[in-house]
Amino acid sequence: MQPLILLTWLAAGAVGERCVWIEAERFADPGGWTNDAQFIDQMGSPYLLAIGLGAPVDDAVTTVPVPQAGKYRLWVRTKDWAPKHHPGSFQVVLGGRTVERVFGASGRRGWSWEDGGIHELSGAVEVRLHDLTGYYARCDALALAADLQWTPPQEPGELAAWRERHGGVSREVKDAGTFDAVVVGGGLAGCTAAVAAARRGARTALIQNRPVLGGNASTEILVPPVGVWPSAKRDPLDPRETGLVEEYRTAGNQTSAEAAVYSARLLRFVQAEPNLTLCLNTHATGVQMRSGQPPAVGAVLALDVRTGQRLRFAGQVFLDCTGDAVVGAAAGAEYRHGKEPRSMYNEPWAPEQPSTNTMGNTLKYASVDAGSPQSFAAPPWAMKFPTCESFSPGRHPRLGARTSEQWVIELGGLGDTYADAEEIRDDLLRLVFGLWDHLKNHCPRDEKTAANHRLAWVGHVAGKRESRRLIGDYVLTENDIRQQTLFPDRVAYGGWTLDDHHSAGFFHPGSFGLNYDCPGGLDPCMGWQYSIPYRCLYSKNVDNLLMAGRNISASHLALSNTRVMLTCAVIGQAAGTAAALCARHQTTPRGVYQDHLEQLQQQLLKDGAYLIDLPNRDPRDVARCAAVTASSEAARAGSQTLAAGNVVNGYARPTASGANVWSPQPGSETHWLQLEWPQPQTFNVVHTAFANKRVAPRAFRLDVWQNDAWRTVAQVSAGRRRHYVLGLDAVTADRLRWVFTGPVTVGEVRVYDEPPPLVETARRVDATLALPDVSPALAWFYNVDPRKLPGLVIDASQAEQVGQWVSSTFAEPYVLDGYVHDGNDGKGEKSIRFVPDVPHAGKYEIRLSYVPYGNRASNTPVTVTTPAGSQTVRINQRQVPAIDRLFHGLGAFDLPAGRQTSVAVETAGTDGYVVVDALQLIER
Repeated sequence: MQPLILLTWLAAGAVGERCVWIEAERFADPGGWTNDAQFIDQMGSPYLLAIGLGAPVDDAVTTVPVPQAGKYRLWVRTKDWAPKHHPGSFQVVLGGRTVERVFGASGRRGWSWEDGGIHELSGAVEVRLHDLTGYYARCDALALAADLQWTPPQEPGELAAWRERHGGVSREVKDAGTFDAVVVGGGLAGCTAAVAAARRGARTALIQNRPVLGGNASTEILVPPVGVWPSAKRDPLDPRETGLVEEYRTAGNQTSAEAAVYSARLLRFVQAEPNLTLCLNTHATGVQMRSGQPPAVGAVLALDVRTGQRLRFAGQVFLDCTGDAVVGAAAGAEYRHGKEPRSMYNEPWAPEQPSTNTMGNTLKYASVDAGSPQSFAAPPWAMKFPTCESFSPGRHPRLGARTSEQWVIELGGLGDTYADAEEIRDDLLRLVFGLWDHLKNHCPRDEKTAANHRLAWVGHVAGKRESRRLIGDYVLTENDIRQQTLFPDRVAYGGWTLDDHHSAGFFHPGSFGLNYDCPGGLDPCMGWQYSIPYRCLYSKNVDNLLMAGRNISASHLALSNTRVMLTCAVIGQAAGTAAALCARHQTTPRGVYQDHLEQLQQQLLKDGAYLIDLPNRDPRDVARCAAVTASSEAARAGSQTLAAGNVVNGYARPTASGANVWSPQPGSETHWLQLEWPQPQTFNVVHTAFANKRVAPRAFRLDVWQNDAWRTVAQVSAGRRRHYVLGLDAVTADRLRWVFTGPVTVGEVRVYDEPPPLVETARRVDATLALPDVSPALAWFYNVDPRKLPGLVIDASQAEQVGQWVSSTFAEPYVLDGYVHDGNDGKGEKSIRFVPDVPHAGKYEIRLSYVPYGNRASNTPVTVTTPAGSQTVRINQRQVPAIDRLFHGLGAFDLPAGRQTSVAVETAGTDGYVVVDALQLIER
């Protein structure tokens, strides 16, 4: 660690050199202040931010050694972020004496130095930052100048040089290592790219400027990731995004509960890789370019935002996953910002004239019921919404902890979401507190409920939709999405919608975006699956730069579809895999396109990714040359046989020509699938891909035929995944058999003889995926906290859902952040199935939670299935549950350990809304 206080006392007599320089973010005790490092590019440094939601936070405290007793002038770099109202005011306490001046109340716009007057100081001096308001006071640095006439520099370049000279950042640029691949940005795209590169043998660094991973999906921002439109009509066997993303993804149904788990899941995902170095709290500040032509990056320069240590990450290939194209722009890569004119690509929804306008940024908030009246006096800087008619359609705020629908809180699209990021964040704070003022003080609709609510959380890191887009050898356009162009170099796919928000965001007087307006009567392409070419993932003019995420090579309109996070994740897998090939073949990203494209595509398919209609042609997969048989073969509607041979036909998903899956006939508890070779094969890794999680079996094992008998070499009974890659001790046999317990549908199997590192990777990944989730430390997040309930509790969001269920928080109480209902339509086409992982055999009481109301079904069927048989209970969901007004008892059952029990809620024949909240198992 660097010293916490930075002291420079140079012998030279230069003006200002005798100065004690104090970086606020490095106070020994930050108290209630937060290190806010998201605006380094705009204002030059991390700073301390006082987030108190209107209550002053605890003092930040440190001690400064003053080398020579005497008089010193205090300077404080701060910002009056709403100059008409001075909301972020604070005081400085030196040696126990409060400085007379109030800081952060200058009335000036922007960051500036404020004069704190002259003070007699000596020895060790305690310094405190004392917040006065709880409303986002901010302090970058303090300087104690022995030269009483000296004034600190304001110009950014001079200030940066002065900060370095006085130890605000380290003078030395520390060598952080040389890597095959350097990934910058720790969102879904960056994490997936880094793991993909590391697993394929590249020594990889992942640089993330926040204390957590996840980007927009992190616990700082809480945007639930989506990808392929969840309610779009598609084959019921379609699993949506697959590949590495399956190791951490949620359902992708845009619920609040989904957002809460990503930071922890991604950290586990990344930290499990021995070939990957993770650097949190590390902000990329620039690049060093290699000499010669064509232009290429030699190293990324970065700053540890906690210590001020400058770092240098050298590498062969660099991946810009920052969203803002920070690395690419610093390297001189061609990029674009804003909307292209219609004439450029002949896109139907493009404007006639180009524009710098974009989609905006979003902040979220949450409230909780405190159980007693809670007053709120609106600060004068909050925006005003005096009536419920003050809002455009769909913008009226809501109470509670459900944040998934707060994407409508959007501003900044009329400015520059990168250059003006801090000002946009502050405007969003003014908007959020204005919305809260309306709910508490001006909303007849919610007056009674709002009375007991208080703010529990307001985000301070804005989620971004759009800023700069790097230009590659190809630019994806709206037309490619509409025409569903099948690119020969396809490496990823999307399926969201042309979701181009109006740049005025929250204050647009009409709908939210073009996908609502449908200009020209054109379809918004909701759920249309389209391919993404590899040429969009590397820079046109920087030789060793790849990109993944929302900054890929796409037009503004194409970006409106590709920007969603699960799509960014599959793009990240493609970019990371390409980076590993660059290292392996000592080539460039463009060289991979020219010489190794098929290898890239086949590796992606092997690792579970979906490339539309591209078959497995891997010559090392010995399953392709085996004869396939099965215990039985089911038929699908239309007399199509779900034949055993489909599992090796090269296609792991349904295509226009067929389902491409094997499924046995119903009626038996055990089913088998078998590969047989003319000659014995040696193998040590077996891939099993089920069509989706819903049709994965309760358990399965792998048997081989040796010495005239079947021998089990692997068993799977815990967990329920779509895709398994099992590492085995090497075995030689001419027959391999899968034995499944319960219904099953298999999309693909693969069999390999792999080198030892890949076997170890398979085992490590399998063990990591078996670990339980770590609950987020968000106490306000839950209506009823499942961690405080007895027994095993499973939320409906974690169950297997068939059909489109609607998330709701209309009534209370409910477990976690909401419940789901069937919309009172599609009866018989929707169901929810819980498969609890029972810790050990015994007698358990099983309970179902639902939220009662007069329009609920009075005859909801719930079926408990155990190895002993099935039992159906019908629940009148119009009645209040008998157990704590939350749970309805289904009965006591003898349950075996593991996932051999299921509880299914059906909708066929029901006479109202079917509601599902959670399942509870209590051992008796």
